[in-house]
This record gives sequence, C-alpha cells and structure tokens, in this order.
Amino acid sequence: MRAGWAGIASAFVVMTVLTASPASATSITYVLNQSGTGPVGTAGTITLDDAGDNGVEILVTLNDGYGFVKTGAGDALAFNILGDPAIVIDDITAGFAIGPTHESEAPFGTFHYSVSCTTGCGNGGSNPYPGPLSFDVLLTGITIDSFIANGDGYYFASDLIGPGTSGGRITGNVAANGLVVASSGVTPVPEPASLVLLGSGLLGSVYTWRRKRRQRENRIDLSR
Repeated sequence: MRAGWAGIASAFVVMTVLTASPASATSITYVLNQSGTGPVGTAGTITLDDAGDNGVEILVTLNDGYGFVKTGAGDALAFNILGDPAIVIDDITAGFAIGPTHESEAPFGTFHYSVSCTTGCGNGGSNPYPGPLSFDVLLTGITIDSFIANGDGYYFASDLIGPGTSGGRITGNVAANGLVVASSGVTPVPEPASLVLLGSGLLGSVYTWRRKRRQRENRIDLSR
C-alpha cells in the first residue's frame, strides 16, 4: 500500500511540472518587408527584447545593400505604444536622436514616436548609413507586447534606400506589417531540489495520515 501512495506522490510531482504555464515571450523580431509599391522581401529586422526594469531594448539590423537615409519621407524608425504614454528613449546609437511625435510615414500612416538619423545619413538617397540602430524605451510596466500597429496596420517604418526586388531600387519608407520571424520565451521548470522537497513533503503528509488512521483503528479494536 505504501508503494501505491508513493506512486501517487510521484504522479503529482510530474503533473505539476507538465502543467507549469509558459511565460510570455521575452524577445520578438519583426521584418521590414513592405515598400510603397509592395513587398520588398526583407530589408531588415527589428528585434525587441524585454530588458526588465521597465524597459525594452530595440535593435534595427539592415540587410546588405540597405541603409538609413533622409529622403523627407520619414525617420530611421517610427513606432507606436499602446495608449501613447510619455516614454523615455535612452542609449541611442551615435548619429541618431529622438525624432518628432505623430509623424506621418507615408504611405504607411502616422506613428506616435520616432528616432531620426542626425549624422551619417545623407539627404535624399546619398550616403546611406548601414547601421545598426539600437536604443532603449523606458516606461513603467512596458513589455514587448506594448508595441502595437498603427491605424493602417503597420508596426514600424524606416526611411531606407536599398536594392528592393527584381533588380529595382527603393528610396523611402519601408514598413513592418506584423510579419514575425522569430520569438522566444522561457518556460519555468522546477529545479530538481524543488521537486525533491515537493515529493518528500507529500510523502510525509501521506505517511502521517496513514499512521494516525492505524492508531484510530487500533483504539477501536481494543475497545471491543
């Protein structure tokens, strides 16, 4: 019988591990894949990482042949955050600065926040800067899920120049329409020591209950 109770305790431990809820994703990557004339393949990627301490790290990495420019059509990166809160943009790559708010990034609509290229990016399509661009967005309670699409369905827009597709060339904004190429999260698994303690505690409780039950049965037998 004792072996049976041990089996129940072991099954309980296994069930606890298997039913542990996975944590939310801590990193996600979007693709800059839309130009004003349609899809452009992949001009680059935008990776968001939950940095903890109420911050999200953003890294924009452009593919070979693409560069940040200042065509008058937009900014190095434009984005939205749920609720349009007041944020702090910190630790920006040298040559970039906080850009205007409520900026139109034609033809992809308006975004509430932006980072602009201030040095190293040529006017028009001259002197493209390959990057990368990185910065932190700080706000109490912010996570990667706080970044949302604008009213036209785009999450990010960047003013770029690059080869485009089919031998063509793009100059102007390129946007991410929510296509995600990668995401990662952490699934919590109890440490071995925690499992031992859990199993030991359960077995101990079962043993104590059975001992008290036998004592009650013995008292009943003696009273007869």
